Amino acid sequence: MGSRSSLSPHALLRLASEQRELESKEIHPLVLSGARRPASVLARELSRAAVPGSVVQDEEFGQAEALVYLLRGRPKSDDLRRLREAGRARVPIICVRIGGDTGPLPSVLATDIIELESTEPVPIEEIGRLLARRLEGRAAALVARIPALRGGVCRELIQHSARRSAAVGATSFARAPDLPALFLEQARLILWLGHAHDRRLEPKRGAELAAVLMTGLGLRRLARRVRHETFIPAWAMQGSIAYAGTLALGEAALRYFSGDGNELGSSSSDRVQAPA
Repeated sequence: MGSRSSLSPHALLRLASEQRELESKEIHPLVLSGARRPASVLARELSRAAVPGSVVQDEEFGQAEALVYLLRGRPKSDDLRRLREAGRARVPIICVRIGGDTGPLPSVLATDIIELESTEPVPIEEIGRLLARRLEGRAAALVARIPALRGGVCRELIQHSARRSAAVGATSFARAPDLPALFLEQARLILWLGHAHDRRLEPKRGAELAAVLMTGLGLRRLARRVRHETFIPAWAMQGSIAYAGTLALGEAALRYFSGDGNELGSSSSDRVQAPA
C-alpha cells in the first residue's frame, strides 16, 4: 500500500484536534425573533428537553449562534431593520416567512428562507437542515443542547458528508478512492453525530472509529473491483460508491447513538403549528 493510501498518525491527530476544538468552543443560544406569537410557539417546542438558556426570544443578536426570524406577511420597516442588524453582526439567519410576498430580504440568503402558507405549520426539521448547512460542526454542538432540532441537523450533516465523500471518490479517478481522505471525512461525520447526541468519542470507545476505518477499506476494495468491470466511467463509479457508503454509515451511526433502535432518538414533532 503506497504512502498516499496509508492511514498516517497525522490523520488521527488531526481528527483528535478537531474534536478538542469542537468541544472547547463556546456555543451561544439560538435566538428567535420576529412575529411574537409564532416565535413563542416555536420557542416552546424547541425548549422541550433543551438546556436552559439555549433557546431565547430576543431582539439582541450579537451573542446569537444563529437567528431564526419568523416573518408574517409583508416585512415592516422594523423587520428590515432587525434583519440588517443581524447581518451586520454576522449572525447566520434562517427566515421563516409565513404568507406575504416572496421577494428578497436584507442579509438573508435566498436558500435560507422557508416559505409557508398562512395555515402551514413551522417545519422544525427544515430549520435544522438549514442550520446544519450554515454551521456544520457547530450545529452538532448546538443540537446537543436543543434535541428537538437533532433530526434535521443530523440528516443534513450526513448528506453533506456523503457529497464530500463522493467528491473524494470522483477526483481519485486514477486509483481507488484515497483511504486517509475518506477516513477523515467519515470519521468527522461520526464525530459530529456523536456530539449531536451529547456522546464523545473516547479512546475506550475506539470501536466506533475502527468501524469507520473498516468501512473505508471495504469501499476501497469495492471500488478496485468494479472499476475494471463496468462501462461506467471510473470517477462516476467511485464517487457513487463513496456517496452510498457514507450515507449507509451515517444511518447506522444515528441508530447507534440514539441507543433505542430508532434512527434519531428524538420524540419531538417535526412541525409546529403557527398561531394565526
